[in-house]
Amino acid sequence: MTKIYTTGRTTKAWRKLALLGLLGLATGAAHAQNLNYNTFGASNTPGTYTDLGASATVIATPNTDDANSAATPIGFSFNFNGQAFTDFVLNTNGYLALGTTAPSAPYFPTSSTTTTSGPLNDAAQTNLLLPFNTDLESAAAGPAVYSYQLSGTAPNRICTIQWKGVSDKSAATPAKQYASLDFQVKLYETSNRVEFVYNTATASANADAFKSAVVGLKGVGAAANQVLLASKGSTAAWATTTFISTTYLAGSATGVNAHNFRQSVGPDAGRTYRFNAIQEKDIAVQQVYALSKLPIPYGTPETIRAYVRNTGTTAQNNVTFTLKVTGANTFTTAVTIASIPVDIAGIVSFAPFTPTNEGTNTMTVTVTEDGNNFNNSASTTQLVNKTTYAYAQPDATTTGSLGVNAGGIMGNKYTTSAPRTVTGVTVRLSDVKSVGNTVYGVVLDGNGSIIARSPDYKVLAADIDKDKTFVVNGPVAPGSFIVGLAQTPGAANYFPVGLQGSEKPTRTEAYYVISSLTGGTPADVSESNYGAFMIDAITDVPPTCLPPTDITITNLQPNSAVITLTGGSANGTGYTIIYGPKGFDPAVSGTTVTVTASPYTLSNLLPSTNYEFYIRTICSASDQSSLVGPRSFFTPCVPPIVSTFPYTENFDGVAAGALPCGVAVADINADAKTWSVVTTGTPASAPNHMRYAYSADNAADDWFFTPALFLRAGTSYQLTFKYKAAGATFAEGLEVKYGNATTPAAQSNLLWRNIAIVNTAYATTAAGNDDGQVKAITPTTSGNYYIGFHAISAKNKFNLYVDDISVTATAITASSSALQQAINLYPNPTAGNLTVDVRGANAKNGLQVEVTNMLGQRVHTETVRDNATKTIDLSKLANGMYTVKVRNGAEYMVRTISVQK
Repeated sequence: MTKIYTTGRTTKAWRKLALLGLLGLATGAAHAQNLNYNTFGASNTPGTYTDLGASATVIATPNTDDANSAATPIGFSFNFNGQAFTDFVLNTNGYLALGTTAPSAPYFPTSSTTTTSGPLNDAAQTNLLLPFNTDLESAAAGPAVYSYQLSGTAPNRICTIQWKGVSDKSAATPAKQYASLDFQVKLYETSNRVEFVYNTATASANADAFKSAVVGLKGVGAAANQVLLASKGSTAAWATTTFISTTYLAGSATGVNAHNFRQSVGPDAGRTYRFNAIQEKDIAVQQVYALSKLPIPYGTPETIRAYVRNTGTTAQNNVTFTLKVTGANTFTTAVTIASIPVDIAGIVSFAPFTPTNEGTNTMTVTVTEDGNNFNNSASTTQLVNKTTYAYAQPDATTTGSLGVNAGGIMGNKYTTSAPRTVTGVTVRLSDVKSVGNTVYGVVLDGNGSIIARSPDYKVLAADIDKDKTFVVNGPVAPGSFIVGLAQTPGAANYFPVGLQGSEKPTRTEAYYVISSLTGGTPADVSESNYGAFMIDAITDVPPTCLPPTDITITNLQPNSAVITLTGGSANGTGYTIIYGPKGFDPAVSGTTVTVTASPYTLSNLLPSTNYEFYIRTICSASDQSSLVGPRSFFTPCVPPIVSTFPYTENFDGVAAGALPCGVAVADINADAKTWSVVTTGTPASAPNHMRYAYSADNAADDWFFTPALFLRAGTSYQLTFKYKAAGATFAEGLEVKYGNATTPAAQSNLLWRNIAIVNTAYATTAAGNDDGQVKAITPTTSGNYYIGFHAISAKNKFNLYVDDISVTATAITASSSALQQAINLYPNPTAGNLTVDVRGANAKNGLQVEVTNMLGQRVHTETVRDNATKTIDLSKLANGMYTVKVRNGAEYMVRTISVQK
């Protein structure tokens, strides 16, 4: 499968455990010698921050920078890592040590990545609670105050330890991020629960920058399962923090973050990281899986599921889980599991639920009370409605994003109990790198075959972190179907689908990726734990007026195209066609025509234009089908007739794979190896040039032709071009001819031929009558002519290239057509050296050459011989136009040249 973006650490695969019971098991590591806290008992939740105020007891420290307090009583016995503690020592750098032994340096991680030195990795420092361990000092508005308070009554007392008015210390880089921050550690009697609670931070005035802190619990060492740490990217909200049971150093190879922060992303007031101690008997309900939006009656019945785990130290028997639905609908059911071994997790599935009332439901799954009642229930909400399916909670924060790097489809699978039509796909668009890239909504059947799609859409900056609805028309049969977002390849990777990371582990049979824009087998990506795809399906009843099912576009002309329609409703009276340039929105733009007969000709189109069109069937004024489309077509260009010279073609005005208007290609040997415009192979003038792609089996017999060139009698035309071979060891062959049609038979006049092209850098042809030179074209009658480039390489050679074609014109006069044909002057324009090439002038003596300026003044004379080439030095002449007259006795010819130095 094409690689897709991951938003964080993934967890191990877990198996489906039940339909009304546990049918399979997923085992984990034993608890022996491990910290008595683990990731299954850790949670990240909103809460309330209550300052301890003046009634709290101040914890004295020698100063507010790298200082320890004296041993301070907790007020009760607190069990941590197999030991009972009655005291703690506070360190000003955002952590405390249980017991009476004060921490020793290092007091904070000295590496910006928190993976090397510091309390976390110091073997001498044990039994640590680290709510925000980094290099801290008193805030500028300080001084910092450290205090504690004992509240409640035995055996349910709470000891709260508070750091107030602290700030991360500025370093050379990065600078201070939080001008002031308050946070607390709460220790709970009996349950041995630990909570870190944070107040909002005051951002500094410094530039936003990445910094790291150590947040979590440490036992006797930094080995796996002796730590429980919080992990977060610096730009991610604190609500997205997750928990790991390895050090940041151990996780760095797999991209695990420390608890990273920056001044632009601070904690929300009351943000709470909760760590529940492992109990002997502890069954946790970790996740409830239900649709967040459920359409009735088509989305029913629904099987609600819960993800549960035995996080205790002993197996549990006859465990009862109860599902209770309250709100607009009520429903209660229960499942009893005969036995759940230690550290076993999986799915409990409940009896089907069939709501009948619109409104909001709350689904709560609970388990019988046990040693830890903080994780005995989990809830989710559901909006029962008439049209829409969703998994992600509405209006929730986007916590990540997903993309298919090489292009593909990301979608949600839903189920309908009756035929429906998907009319809209709503996607939370994410990632600023998505801006400017093209996406569109799609509807697929359960096997991954595309049913319908929306028009292409280019993502705007205003779309990011917003819900965008793509209009579609996707009829779906009873059973499963997929709605999603198709992502076309971009210049760089981008991740357009928003994710809701709170769904961990991710439910199965819901979220799919297809690594092709044309559809294909959907891959369930639940084990990657991306979270919920924020993709909704909007549905409606199937229409009574059906759209056409067979639409063809034929007879494409520069200004017209023929559309043929069949199918649709038997009671249809006609069709509506809406057409416009590619990418137009049929709801607000385009041209609309009503068609009563098929085929229908669209007229007044522009040549060389990409068009799209949509069609609906008309059954009556009030009953019309939904739009089908877009279908696309491209109007051909109007081939030009070139009558103004110089004519040039460098193949850069079209996209690779297309041909300039009027340029034609002929694959005479029909082997599908012919001329085409490409970007590869280093063009003479970027970005494109013309390439003949070789055949391993057939000798080349392939032409490309210029557009029609209107050539006039009495004018000489000189062709130049550049050419090269792909490899010096593969001799290529090319001949250039001209004639009055784009057929091999009509190309009867040879201009140039070379069957030993081995230069791998572009060479430029020279004018002349000798071998290897390009002869001038001197038509005897005016008319349309075509220059043909004919690849004649032997089989199994390599690629042949042509670029930068130019045809210049020079008016000629002569008293003798034979003399006119015999003399060639080049280059024209000339920088100073003009070559006179004479072949077959039948001159017994030398020919006289006279050069005059536009005032009729003779500025140069020369004598040249028949059947010879002579270079005349005109470098002393000023830039401008001159007349060259060559005389052989009484016969003469005259041509105009340009000197351009």
